[in-house]
Amino acid sequence: MIIRIVRTFEELEAVRIKWEKWQSHPNNDFDQFRLVCQLRSEVEQPCVTLIEQEGQVRALLVGRLEQKQFAPSIGYLKPLKMPVRVLAVLHEGILGNVDDKTATQAIEYLWSLLCSNMADAVDFHYLSEDSPILKALQRHRSGWFCDKKPRLSVHWEMNLPAEGPFIENKVRAKHRTGIRKKERDLESAFPGKVSWTWMSRFDDIPGICARLEEVAEHAYQRGLGSGFIDNEEYRQRFALFAGRGQLRAQLLEIDGRIRAFWFGYLYRGIFHLSETGYDPVLSRYEVGTLIFIRLSDELAREGVRKLDFGIGDAHYKRRFGDRSWQEGTVWLFAPTGKGLVLRSCIGLFAAIDMFGRNMMQNIGVLDRLKTAWRRRLAPGKFSADKKD
Repeated sequence: MIIRIVRTFEELEAVRIKWEKWQSHPNNDFDQFRLVCQLRSEVEQPCVTLIEQEGQVRALLVGRLEQKQFAPSIGYLKPLKMPVRVLAVLHEGILGNVDDKTATQAIEYLWSLLCSNMADAVDFHYLSEDSPILKALQRHRSGWFCDKKPRLSVHWEMNLPAEGPFIENKVRAKHRTGIRKKERDLESAFPGKVSWTWMSRFDDIPGICARLEEVAEHAYQRGLGSGFIDNEEYRQRFALFAGRGQLRAQLLEIDGRIRAFWFGYLYRGIFHLSETGYDPVLSRYEVGTLIFIRLSDELAREGVRKLDFGIGDAHYKRRFGDRSWQEGTVWLFAPTGKGLVLRSCIGLFAAIDMFGRNMMQNIGVLDRLKTAWRRRLAPGKFSADKKD
């Protein structure tokens, strides 16, 4: 078995056929990976671990070498930031055939790179609980320098009905009345101005991105430093997936202006939800639920049978999801003084975060606290509120 790092796209072209055969998720798509490496300022270069056996490519660990801020969190707070050089292995970035033996040797190889000061850490994004890579990390001799017991989060997916509307198949009877009332309330608040638009063709990428930005700049995700933003990366990503017919978006428009949206990517028969956003003043109408129901109906009409909610747990995912599994992000730190400090920080912050979450969960206020904090983070109200 030969294991080596590939750092240029010229070299990666040699394994592109294998890569594209294995890619199964927008995150591990070869063209999107190249796009992100080229556009994000923090990315130094691609850093893909190539595993070969008997002259054949057996597996790939898709990663990027990045200069970034190490910022462990306590809830939504990030009280500490430190500059680090990280080899980030992507979520869904393990491609090919990785058994226990292969995983063990791959982790040993990456550990040797950390020992040679190539980076301060390797960051394995959201490994599934049954991943051979996760098990190899837990067995590894690195001791304290590896976060061997990561906080696991739930990843949900949902089956879409083959016949009939989503609300009849997936929503309990006692909840349908409430949802339909919210829809009527929205219509009453903006009589004759509400329209729902499903987009599967995108002829004007800059135009739709500019319109989405009018909403996204007021959404709570912007306060977290996440979510959609009208920049070159999103425009090129939209162009890439729209050009293949894989981009979909559900819009809520009021008086011709987008006030809520949710988009995602149809990839190998599975729809992967991506960014969402809505005008905070519409929260009383539960527009997130309303837009999700319409999005699901449109996908079902297209013949899509599975929807992936993406990383992280949430009430609506538990409400509508059919299958779940656990994932966790694992850090492997360099055996240096800086690595020791980084490992100590992540351990301390994780312990505080877990204690706080458990306490809030036990007294039954965790979801309400999240909602209140998100509303507080919303940058501001939609500019048209006073006119409606």
